[in-house]
Amino acid sequence: MDAEKELLGMTGEMPYTIDTKGRMSFPARFREIIGERFILTRGADRRLVAYPVKRWQELVGKISLMHPGREREILTQIYVKGAIPVEADKLGRILVPQALREYAGLIKDVYVVGAIDVAEIWDKATYESFTQAIDPSELYAAMSLLG
Repeated sequence: MDAEKELLGMTGEMPYTIDTKGRMSFPARFREIIGERFILTRGADRRLVAYPVKRWQELVGKISLMHPGREREILTQIYVKGAIPVEADKLGRILVPQALREYAGLIKDVYVVGAIDVAEIWDKATYESFTQAIDPSELYAAMSLLG
């Protein structure tokens, strides 16, 4: 990985469309970081999360070491049970399974969003609503934690 990719990680918001079969393009610059084969699973707030395989294995390892209880059950139910390996085809498209499309409400217009070390796939309207709902004072408070 070159220095610029390492510095930036996965950043940015890119609009795409998903077809009725669940195929969609996945950004080449994200594939350069995450790999051509990665894990796609459910995330919070009706988004999908794409993990590099190594990062996914680390996450599952941490979940498996948790004491049995509600938190482990939630993480297993949302992240682990919904996870599926996907691989980009020669055109850079991935196939999003029907169950994941339904969970995230993906019908046509989507955003692929970089979130440092993972990528997220959102329904366009859901993403716009989520980002517009962030109160500026919350943003400033979060930024103040950076020092």
